[in-house]
Formats: sequence, structure tokens, C-alpha cells
Amino acid sequence: MKPIYSTGDKVYLTEEDDFIDYEIVEISTIDGDDTLDPTENFKYKIKPVKGNRTLFKSESEIFPITG
Repeated sequence: MKPIYSTGDKVYLTEEDDFIDYEIVEISTIDGDDTLDPTENFKYKIKPVKGNRTLFKSESEIFPITG
């Protein structure tokens, strides 16, 4: 299984009203649990495009910025 996002992709958070654009800086694989939903097999380290703090989110918690 491959992640749907790549390092450098721009995303935003689906469940928060912070309206900040984030960039994916690292992708980690979660191993050893076959009961996970396929969208939960990866953790994405993201940081604000204009900032330094980082967060870890799953595929279901982020959404791509298009156009």
C-alpha cells in the first residue's frame, strides 16, 4: 500500500477551523496492525507553510489543496 500524498504536498486539516495551509515534511508507515483502516497506515508530519511547528496526522485528517 502506498500513501496517497507525497512529501512537499500542500494540505489543510479537515476537522479544524484554523484555515492554515500545511506542507507534508515526512511520511511514516505504521506497521504491525492489519486491522487498521487503509487510510490509517501512514502518519504525515506536517508543518504550516508559514511556520515551524509540526503536527502528526493520518490521511483521514488532511485534505489536499488543489488549484
